[in-house]
Amino acid sequence: MNAPILHFLTGPAGQIEVASLGCDITQAMPERALLVLHPHPLHGGTMGNKVVTTIARAAKESGLAVVAFNFRGAGQSEGVWDDGVGELQDAVTVAQKMIDQGVEILSVAGFSFGASMAARLLNVIKAQFPEVKMQSLTQIAPAIVNFPVTDADLGDVPTVVLFNADDEVVDPGAMQAYVERFSLPHVIHPEGGHFFHGRLTRLKADLLLHWQRLGWL
Repeated sequence: MNAPILHFLTGPAGQIEVASLGCDITQAMPERALLVLHPHPLHGGTMGNKVVTTIARAAKESGLAVVAFNFRGAGQSEGVWDDGVGELQDAVTVAQKMIDQGVEILSVAGFSFGASMAARLLNVIKAQFPEVKMQSLTQIAPAIVNFPVTDADLGDVPTVVLFNADDEVVDPGAMQAYVERFSLPHVIHPEGGHFFHGRLTRLKADLLLHWQRLGWL
C-alpha cells in the first residue's frame, strides 16, 4: 500500500498486523472508513496482495480512510489457520478497534477468501455494534464454493461483485449463479483470471465507477 501506518493489535490468537491508509487505527478515526480483507493465507494471501492494495488505493484516492490486516498466520500476525472461524474473529477484532476509534459508517471489501469473510462479517458487526451503519460490501472474485455466502449473511447491505469469466481458481459459473441468486449488482469481464493480472487498472476504474454510482463515496 501507499505508505501505510503499521501497528499490531491484540487478537484472539495473538498479535494482528494492521495497516492504516489515510488514517491511524490507534488514533481518532474519521466517521467513515473501509476495512479490506485479503485472500486465503494458506495460499499466499496477505494484505500486500495486489488486488487488496488496488482496492485500498482506490478508496484512499476517493478520500476514504482504509484499514487492512493480516489474518492469523499471515505476514507478521500470530496464530495458525482456523478454517475461517478464527479468521472471522480476527476481522471482528480489527473492526471493533475501528469503531472504538470513531468509525460510525463502515464499508467492507474483500478478495477471494477475504470476500467471503467480508460477507460473513456483516451480521456480526450489526449484532454487536447496532449503532454502526454498514454502508457497503464489495466482493472481488468471492470464494463462494469453499466458503459459501448466504442471504442471511448479506442481509440488506448494498453489495457489488466483480470477477472475470476466465477465473482459474473460483468457478465462474458458481459466481454467476451467486450474483443471479441474490440479484447482486456485478461486473464481469471476459479476461483477467482470478488475480486480475494486467487488469488492475481496469479493476480500480470499475471499483470507482460503481462506488460513485451507488453513492458510497
